Amino acid sequence: MSSSSTVARGAAIIAAGTLTSRLLGWLREKLLLSTFGASFITGAYNSAFSVPDLLYYLLAGGALSAAFIPVFSDFLAKKQPEDANRTGSSIANLMLLALIAGVALELIFAPYVVRLVAPGYAPGTQEFQLTVYLTRVMCGMVIFTAMSGLLTGMLNSYHHFLAPTVVWNTYNIGIILGITVFSKWSIFGGSPAHPSIVGVAAGVMVGALSMALIQIPVVMKYGFRYSCIIDLAHAGTKRVLQLFAPVMVGLSLSQLNLQMIPLMIGSIAGTTAVTDIRAANRIVLLPLGIFAVAISTAAFPRLSQLAALGETQEFRRTISSALRAILLLSIPSAMMIFVLATPMTCLLWGGGKFGMEDIRAASFTLAFFIWVLLALGAIQLINRAFYSLQDTFTPVIVGVIMVLLNIPTGLFFVKYTPLAYGGVAFSTTATTTVFTIVLFELLRRRLGGIDGRALLTTTLKICAASVAMAVVVYLIAYRLAPVLADGTHLSPIYRLHWHAPAITANKTLNELGELKIPVRKVVVQIGASMIAGLLVYLLALWAMGVEELSLVTARFRKKARI
Repeated sequence: MSSSSTVARGAAIIAAGTLTSRLLGWLREKLLLSTFGASFITGAYNSAFSVPDLLYYLLAGGALSAAFIPVFSDFLAKKQPEDANRTGSSIANLMLLALIAGVALELIFAPYVVRLVAPGYAPGTQEFQLTVYLTRVMCGMVIFTAMSGLLTGMLNSYHHFLAPTVVWNTYNIGIILGITVFSKWSIFGGSPAHPSIVGVAAGVMVGALSMALIQIPVVMKYGFRYSCIIDLAHAGTKRVLQLFAPVMVGLSLSQLNLQMIPLMIGSIAGTTAVTDIRAANRIVLLPLGIFAVAISTAAFPRLSQLAALGETQEFRRTISSALRAILLLSIPSAMMIFVLATPMTCLLWGGGKFGMEDIRAASFTLAFFIWVLLALGAIQLINRAFYSLQDTFTPVIVGVIMVLLNIPTGLFFVKYTPLAYGGVAFSTTATTTVFTIVLFELLRRRLGGIDGRALLTTTLKICAASVAMAVVVYLIAYRLAPVLADGTHLSPIYRLHWHAPAITANKTLNELGELKIPVRKVVVQIGASMIAGLLVYLLALWAMGVEELSLVTARFRKKARI
């Protein structure tokens, strides 16, 4: 099989797996909110889950693969399986020892960990005690997700993509089983009438364990042989460790700013705010994962090749073209979600125990959060451009400044402005945007330009087309807005409020009612407005002669002929 066929086959498997994983991820969050609502129980679970979830994204899906795959693949390409096995075994054993020590420390010092990740939870309160307990239950998942990340790196190096995409979904399935089945078992303190969040934590552990167990026999089939060794003197081990540290720090800063810090600061407003902030955050991550990460990941090998060959001019053109492609998708996505914030939040998360108060709070937060998509989409590519130039420290230095700026800024907006919990989203968007602009400027100066005129012209055209789209989306969504049982008119946003909707902090399950959503009417409202808006957007781009649109349509025409 040719290399191009291998890449195309792998891309198709990954795309299908990613889409399935996103759908299952939505289902798990929907079930969690429908079952436990925005209660102190859900807030405690989200806070306890934030640390292992962050490490899952970093180890299983980020830094570990980025550092390990190039080294492991190099040995395989050079027909040196012994060196590949020795490197893989050494890294696995090192990681296992470090993780066991880390989990032991987290078990012992769980109350202090909770004080760090949820500073708004007062010691001795029910939300604090539950968060500590759930932290201890779930902290061990990091061992399995990290091992899964290493196994994924090995299988990708062998050009095998099916098993890694399967485990993305078994992880979500495990949590779904925890919500729907385990939470009702008496062994976890639950019953059919009163489900227990401890059962959900057990589902997290089952899902994490499945990620490692499924991949072990597959990687053995491809020839990997494990050895109980730690060879720090081996060239492969040293190279992985050298690459891992800066990439890990860089990815940690990005994820901290987007996911951890908002929940940490939001805890000041109570567990209800934590749940509502997370609900908004999940919507932002959906389009980011589908196109921004995909484009930047596809561009990464090409950028690395051009940097190695010293072809600076083509490197600049590739960066500019990829950035324009990301903006072509991220700007209209952000605009559409902004206009449809309330209906989309209602459709995705509303119903059951997640009531109208929380829909308003989450959609208010989303209206500020969604604009971070523009910066996040660009930063995916800019970071990889620096990595291609073998510069892993510049993104880290700028990222440290971003995080240090976001914490006090977020605290200020939450405590001293009418934005309240929505100030977390405002602060995250603002600091991430500044971070992206600074990093873009540093890259531009380093390369002597990034085809700025074409980039600016295309961006202005995309913005104009997106505004026209937003007007159409609003008019249709307003006309088709359904009325909920409590009399709420589910209309799109027409002006941005600066006063956060009131929420009841630290709600118990007994304080939550059952909200029924007219799903069909909301689907029609969102679907009709999005289809019409998309048509207007494409027509506007075509009328303005945006080059990227013609490239996309030409590719589709070519595939249609084939």
